[in-house]
Amino acid sequence: MARNHKSGFTLIEILVIITTLSLLSGILIVYNRSTERQILLFREQAKIINLILRAKSLALSTYTKSGSPCAYGIHLDQAEKELRMFQDLDENGTTADCSTADNIYDPNSMYAAQENFDPPMIEKLDGQVSFLDPLGFTDIVFIAPNPDVIITPDPAPANDAAIEIVITGGISKKIKINRFGQVSVE
Repeated sequence: MARNHKSGFTLIEILVIITTLSLLSGILIVYNRSTERQILLFREQAKIINLILRAKSLALSTYTKSGSPCAYGIHLDQAEKELRMFQDLDENGTTADCSTADNIYDPNSMYAAQENFDPPMIEKLDGQVSFLDPLGFTDIVFIAPNPDVIITPDPAPANDAAIEIVITGGISKKIKINRFGQVSVE
């Protein structure tokens, strides 16, 4: 008598494999979304740091040039979720007497047009990212030659500015700027 043996998988074995693959796929999808949010947060953090360092660099590079702005700064608009680089001029809108510069960004000033950079230096945060409330300051200004750093309003007693951004899901990143112009991340 000859027996016919058909080799193959049983129904139980197939169900175990499908269940295992489904579980692994679910874990991978959740992990991928978490990583995607972290990458987005790192990218936004890098944009903020880049704009701050650019303002600091411009302040240092224009010190020896006549007719240069009195200072360069970053204005943080928490409601609009944006950062804007600006040039600080004296009270007459010129660079003649920098001792009269107020070191504050004023969008209603008749000299607000002095922020015309090519290209404009405005960074808007991604829709999923926002500033962690409250920042406690609105402007960071770099004044050459040191550069001196003025943070307004004054965040004393901390003596430094901390920009904390958060993404939906609760992950956050912090950027600190101290009175000496050093930028660090946490």
